[in-house]
Amino acid sequence: MVVDFDGRILAQADPGSGEKIVVSEVDIGALRHIRKRRAGHHTLAHLRSEAYPMYGQPYYPQGSFSAEDNHTVAMNEERIAEVKQRIMGVKERQE
Repeated sequence: MVVDFDGRILAQADPGSGEKIVVSEVDIGALRHIRKRRAGHHTLAHLRSEAYPMYGQPYYPQGSFSAEDNHTVAMNEERIAEVKQRIMGVKERQE
């Protein structure tokens, strides 16, 4: 399911078993306009990062791929696995 910034369903998979792929166009310009106009509905402004210690530092390695790199799914999955390991380490230390 793809939902826009106002909660409208833009695309939805047909019911039934099996894997489905849903594709929809997202109007980024409208989203940016709404974020400037609506102060009370800006979810990023309401994010309580202090409640989630993992937000205190970046986890996914920014700029880890150069424009010349030949990106693969395996490379991305490897980096995601590394981040998950670090997040779990932070969670375990806090408990």
